[in-house]
Amino acid sequence: MKFAKIGIAVAALVGASVVPLTFAEPASAASCGGSLIDSIAVKNGSTTYGTLKLYYSSSTGNNCAQLDRVVNYGTKKGMILSLYACGQGWSATKCHIDFYDIGQDSGQFGQYAGPVSVRGKGRCIQVGASVQAANNTWANYNSPVFHCG
Repeated sequence: MKFAKIGIAVAALVGASVVPLTFAEPASAASCGGSLIDSIAVKNGSTTYGTLKLYYSSSTGNNCAQLDRVVNYGTKKGMILSLYACGQGWSATKCHIDFYDIGQDSGQFGQYAGPVSVRGKGRCIQVGASVQAANNTWANYNSPVFHCG
C-alpha cells in the first residue's frame, strides 16, 4: 500500500508534464544532406571498425562527413572525425595545416561521430577518422587530398 501512495504522489507531482519516452534514432537518421560521394572502411589490420561516409551538396557547396561505428555498436568508445576544406596554398601534405574550413567531432560515442560539414565549393578536402578498437588500439584512416571541386 505504501508503494501505491508514493506512485500516486509522483503522478500528481508530474501531472500534465508526463512526456512519452522517446528513443534515439539510428545513425542513419543523423546523416548529412547532399549526395553520397564516398564510403570508406576504417580498419585496424583486416577488421573494419567504422565506415566513413562523405557527402557533397551542389546546392550549398558543403562537404559533410559522418563516421559510423561497425564493431561494438552501441558501446561508447572513442571516435574522432575531422574534415578539412583545403586553403588556397594547399599541398598534398599540408591541407590539414593550411585549411580554409574545418569540421570536427570527437568523444565517446556508441553509434557515430558527426555529422560535420565544411564549406568546400571549388576546394579539395581531406579527412581523418579514428575508431577505438580492441585493447585500446585504434583503427585509423587519413585520406589524401581528394574530391576537389
